Amino acid sequence: MEENENSRRTERRRRAPTLTLLNGAPGSGKSTLAALLAEERPLALALDIDAIKHALGGWDEDLTRSGLQARRLATAMIGQHLADGHDVVLGQYLARIPFLDELEQLAAAREARFVELALLLDEHTLAQRLQRRRERPDRPEQARNDRFVSPGQAGELIRSIEEVLALRPAARRVDASGSIEQTLAAVRALLAR
Repeated sequence: MEENENSRRTERRRRAPTLTLLNGAPGSGKSTLAALLAEERPLALALDIDAIKHALGGWDEDLTRSGLQARRLATAMIGQHLADGHDVVLGQYLARIPFLDELEQLAAAREARFVELALLLDEHTLAQRLQRRRERPDRPEQARNDRFVSPGQAGELIRSIEEVLALRPAARRVDASGSIEQTLAAVRALLAR
């Protein structure tokens, strides 16, 4: 029994933790996929920065300030979890480079593997998903966030992700237009490489 526990500890030490970023527009399945991936790995953390932001009092009175504070708190959590040898799966819409660079540098500082994935949808599919979320949100975060994004913004959201990808050649693209099971299988395949 003790020998098995020592073997597991040694294996955990040998395998560097992974910070997996699932970037994509609202409605692309980031949070759902992050939770599913984390369930497959012992002590992996599925981190939702929006949940942290929504826990801040008056978050919706100053979206920029509350968003930046939520990111600072998330960065501290990610750094600690990686330092402890555990994986982190972060699902977050990131349309600007600085926080992406910060996450990549944080992983390197913690000697963790950094995997950047972008969940991609066509404009029509994204607009449909955003409309469905508006009508029947799956989680409280969706109802809160969907006040600030509409199905009519689908094209703009897609273009913002494409602009980021043009500057992030190491990011891997994932077709997220199928079922969550199909997208999860594609993500797993990329993570296994």
